[in-house]
Amino acid sequence: MKLPVALAIVVGVVGGILTWLYVGPLAALGLFVPATFMGAACYFAAGGDLPALKKSLPANVWGVVMGTITLIVAGLASGAALTGVVVGVGTAILILGALVPLLEFVPGAVVAFAMTVGWGLLTSASGTDFAFKTGPFTVMLVSFVIGGLYGWVGSILVGKLMGATTSSAKAPAAKAA
Repeated sequence: MKLPVALAIVVGVVGGILTWLYVGPLAALGLFVPATFMGAACYFAAGGDLPALKKSLPANVWGVVMGTITLIVAGLASGAALTGVVVGVGTAILILGALVPLLEFVPGAVVAFAMTVGWGLLTSASGTDFAFKTGPFTVMLVSFVIGGLYGWVGSILVGKLMGATTSSAKAPAAKAA
């Protein structure tokens, strides 16, 4: 089976199931489908194998943490200009996290930061709200972790559909993502 066909089947089926779960049986958790898909995309962008999961997940978590802190500080700011300054400083600190080897996958951190801050600002969610459904930290953290695992499991399934082992399926799946 060709890689695009295997990816289409796996991403389509698993993505459809996750979306159904998020808007159906797990709706009370308020999980965010785009964050889950972005978590999977970060996994593939990081290499599409187990080391990629170990690289993308910490970066995603760092992005969610910094996004939440930024929302908390932005909640204390008055006016759009000061909110912009707060987000700019939060972004700079986020990027400086790459000085720590565990957090060196900057794209994963930026994506999670942007999703967290964007979702928080657009929904007027408080950074100090840690409840499911309404709390940016909780919603984004769980959604991104599921996304990373979605990517990892997806790469295994793609490898099986292509008739390859997980390790030999890694390179084509990472290239296609």
